[in-house]
Amino acid sequence: MSSAPSFSLDAIFLRVAHAIDGARLVGARLRDASLQRPTAVLAVGKVAFPMFEGLIEANMVPAKALLVAPSTRFPAHVDLPAGCTALVSDHPNPSNRSLAAGTAALAFVNSLSADDRLLVLLSGGGSSLMCAPAGDLTLDDKRSAVRDVSRAGASIFELNTVRKHLSRIKGGQLGVASCAPTQVWALSDVVGNDPATIASGPFSPDPTTFADAQAIVQRLAPQAPACVKALIDQGVSGVIAETPKPNDNRLRHVSYEILASPEVVAWAARTEVEALGLAAGVLSQNVESDVEALAQAYVNRARHEAQAGGRARVFIGNGEPSIVVHGNGQGGRATHLALLVAKGIAGLVGVRFLAAGTDDRDGSADASGAVVDGQSWARLRTAGVDPDAALANSDSATALQTGGALVRGPGGSNLLDLHLLSISAPGDA
Repeated sequence: MSSAPSFSLDAIFLRVAHAIDGARLVGARLRDASLQRPTAVLAVGKVAFPMFEGLIEANMVPAKALLVAPSTRFPAHVDLPAGCTALVSDHPNPSNRSLAAGTAALAFVNSLSADDRLLVLLSGGGSSLMCAPAGDLTLDDKRSAVRDVSRAGASIFELNTVRKHLSRIKGGQLGVASCAPTQVWALSDVVGNDPATIASGPFSPDPTTFADAQAIVQRLAPQAPACVKALIDQGVSGVIAETPKPNDNRLRHVSYEILASPEVVAWAARTEVEALGLAAGVLSQNVESDVEALAQAYVNRARHEAQAGGRARVFIGNGEPSIVVHGNGQGGRATHLALLVAKGIAGLVGVRFLAAGTDDRDGSADASGAVVDGQSWARLRTAGVDPDAALANSDSATALQTGGALVRGPGGSNLLDLHLLSISAPGDA
């Protein structure tokens, strides 16, 4: 028998998730003694509360603050300092609470003067948590168009291009609404770390145009509401003003800093793997490819490595594969990827795979992702689950829950998905 240490991929994932906790990341940034205390804080996103907690722990309590977080990330008991307000909102589907949050955020930044110092704590999910439809669009109009584009397999860049041009606050427009000197500290949940894409860039200049949005809608969502297409047409023709573009002087009071990015996740995972005495290798880097193509690439790698033998090792990847949604099941890109890989590695011994978001929810699933191995596919069938049907109906999370494969993180961060492929040494499997 090999003397290699025992390990589990879900334990590695949980240690990574704790290492990149939002409070910890903000706290590290606050060690810079030259930072001025903000008079106002706007915290928006899945990590709004942990990031704000980092301020409180460092005794950087602002005179006023507005926090906007999804219901799944809202503490059971909210005990905020005087002058601070928290609003519960919804993700991934915007709701009337998202409208209220968008209105409140706009009023909050409008209320600030040039003597204030605004700190914005921004994390993924902000696109749906704050909603302010442009023109005469209703929430249903915007929600329908964005949903259609998303389900057709749009990248996050394409999705947010449409969102920004159907909004009164995204694409730099929230930044324009305030005259207060503004610092944005962001956790990036997008490949490339583009500030204009993170949470649809409410404080960042927007390099995309109405013409870009029009092309995306025509290609991916020709069935979008007529009023949405009409508004975009008006923007293309110049009847409606464009979003603020790079070098727009109206955003000169805003500075932007990314506190952590998806690359940090891969680095933290390598640190954890090597601390276990295991060999660490690269599986992928910032992938955005189609989920089925990515799954096949991972399966091919798994089969090759399983045949090669050798010491126990873990290969590390990260990214945001695109997925076309069919049906109305429960799941997201991570659980779907895990189930596809489970099918491809069926029968392999000593091979395990994890796909999990660094937050606590994967799409519509009440889980971060899943861990599968060479026996997962057979276990699902034995349990009476048809995994092929689950894939066809985008119901991966329901199937994997039956198989006991789901994992859930602590919900303290949001830096894209972690992918781990482990190969056991002969005799360890």
